[in-house]
Amino acid sequence: MSVFSIYMKPKTIILYDLKGKTQSEKVQALRKLYGYRDRSNYIYKYNRTGELSGIEFNKTEKMVIELKKINDLAKVIEILSKLKIKAEVAKIQ
Repeated sequence: MSVFSIYMKPKTIILYDLKGKTQSEKVQALRKLYGYRDRSNYIYKYNRTGELSGIEFNKTEKMVIELKKINDLAKVIEILSKLKIKAEVAKIQ
């Protein structure tokens, strides 16, 4: 057993891929996932929530979602498949 394995907690990450989508499809998919700030022609600002708003995660890299709870994995995979986004799950020990 190495020193690193003692201090590292196991992680579950999801790698998703937006290749093959147009730029507008990519933007819409990311807005649906993470949410966005909507602005009107006036000074009003609205925070629109995304599908992942009720899930605890870290967005460490551009197309990587690191889940804090393994119980949320099925929900995230369901959301990604509903949006027709290809994804792979990796568990790091």
